[in-house]
Amino acid sequence: MRVGIIGAGAMGRAMARRAALAGSAVRLADGSAGRARRVARETSAGTPGSVMAATVRAALQPGLVILAVDRAESLEFLRSHHGLLAGKVLVEVTAPRTDAHGTDAYGTGAYGSEPYGTEMCDLMAAVPGASWVRACAAGDAESIYRGLIDGHPVDIFVAADDESAKIRVIELANRSGLRALDAGTLDRARVLDELTSLGREISHRLATPEGWAIKLLPSW
Repeated sequence: MRVGIIGAGAMGRAMARRAALAGSAVRLADGSAGRARRVARETSAGTPGSVMAATVRAALQPGLVILAVDRAESLEFLRSHHGLLAGKVLVEVTAPRTDAHGTDAYGTGAYGSEPYGTEMCDLMAAVPGASWVRACAAGDAESIYRGLIDGHPVDIFVAADDESAKIRVIELANRSGLRALDAGTLDRARVLDELTSLGREISHRLATPEGWAIKLLPSW
């Protein structure tokens, strides 16, 4: 499978590692070409796949593109490149942006009134011709990069209206060593955002030094 990833920060690094472990040919684009090259070398080491630093246009060529940058940056990016993204499977993997009062960047409350959440609705509206997937890896970027927490594979919850797009993401996650769980249709995106925010808040309160993950048990 060919995969494009936008963003070589902590989450982009984690996603690139997982995709390479799944045997994918990854094209990684970032605002810093040097960071993209460094992350590509690190994340492809010892994997059956490959990660190559690429231009944005090259990273958008695969049929499946993972958005691994801040949502405000994603929104600007989508509006600038929407002509190249119609018909693609777009996978949103980042956490919602909230301040200390639980208010999002759009000033409408942490998740807004829309069933998808305010931020997710804006992303979807920017490229309505794409097949959108919300993939919520129930852990922080470091635990996703490692793939295990306390000896258990990290869970990733996958929601989409397009079943074929959902299956592609689930298969990619499972091949990478994570455990993918079908979270239903895309209107669950808001719930997944809340789950991520809860995990992040608990981790902050407990000051977990080695990352965190929410685990659905039993494992099988």
